[in-house]
Amino acid sequence: MPATLLDLSARHLVELEEREPGSYVCRLETAPEEETLQPYERRVLELLRRRASGGIVPAGALTTGPSTESSKWWKEFRGEVVADAQSRGLSRDMLDWTTIKLLSGLLLVPAGAIALLWNFRIGLGAWVGGTLLLGTVWGRHPQRDTPAGLEAASRWLGVRDRLAQDEVFPTQPPVAVALWERYLPYGAAFGVAPGAVRPIPMGAESDYRAWSSYGGRWRVVRIRYPELLPGWGKHPLLALLHGLVAAAVAAFVLVVASRVLDEVPDSGAVELLVGAAVVGVPAAVAILGAIQVLRAFADLWSKADVTGQVLRLRVHGSDDKKRHYVAVDDGASSTIRAWLVKPELYSPLEQGQVVVASLTPRLRYVRSIRLAQVAKATYTASESVALDRGR
Repeated sequence: MPATLLDLSARHLVELEEREPGSYVCRLETAPEEETLQPYERRVLELLRRRASGGIVPAGALTTGPSTESSKWWKEFRGEVVADAQSRGLSRDMLDWTTIKLLSGLLLVPAGAIALLWNFRIGLGAWVGGTLLLGTVWGRHPQRDTPAGLEAASRWLGVRDRLAQDEVFPTQPPVAVALWERYLPYGAAFGVAPGAVRPIPMGAESDYRAWSSYGGRWRVVRIRYPELLPGWGKHPLLALLHGLVAAAVAAFVLVVASRVLDEVPDSGAVELLVGAAVVGVPAAVAILGAIQVLRAFADLWSKADVTGQVLRLRVHGSDDKKRHYVAVDDGASSTIRAWLVKPELYSPLEQGQVVVASLTPRLRYVRSIRLAQVAKATYTASESVALDRGR
């Protein structure tokens, strides 16, 4: 995929720029005629368009989405590359349907032997398992060369060897595509241009690090998912109740522990440390419970509206106890805490949307989320020029 991006740059469909040492951005050029592109090239270009703000996207933001979406994206990308190779007569399926049926029939021989010599069910299970394995391999569409493919490969292997012999070529950055033209993407596809591929990750996006253009300037935002923060994301009344119960129980344990320790004679440093732990733990719980009570009480009659861009949508926890998180960047900080929201608020959202959320200011209990009546934040022309000059 990085080789495809470099090839689009070599053909002047996109432009790669170095803003600072080791930091690159991709600028979209005039939209090409769709019929001039292969499906997998259109797929990469569409990914750039979705990630771009004002026609610009940093190389670090070129991800293919969360792991599940990324797997689907790569499977479709690979399928389109295979289809292109087959349409050019360069490859064919290693296992066609006729071969699958033949191999499945041949499996009856060892499966029948197992059934006669051992157990019928085991023999049947062996045949079913072997057939399912063949189906799995067939579903991945492994390829083999055609005579035309072998002839083309022999020529291109010579090109790869020539590029690999160049001492400078492996160190060339992505912007060197202006000098090397299409040889650089060819080298990236062959695996002999690591310097050009390394700055263009184009893999699954990180849960904890995101690029954001909200506010008109690209920057890296770190995301936290509070799971142990007392009362985070809870309704103020529920958080108030939980805080009161926790503080009351901890206070009771603290009183009982104090009385017990008063009756135990001091017999050494170890006993002193144990006593400190017995008292310290409930004391800490009581303090945290009291803080939660104060925060929840203050949130009962207060709310705030926050406008920002959805950077991440994540679901944590097991199937029977899922936690839905929404990370919204309002442009105020480089580190944000994802909100814990109800499933009905989570399901309509998509990453990249600009939303307005009504929530409590302290516990961040989200009462509602709606789409903002504004377009996605982008660079203005003057901001883009200023950024070019400043960096």
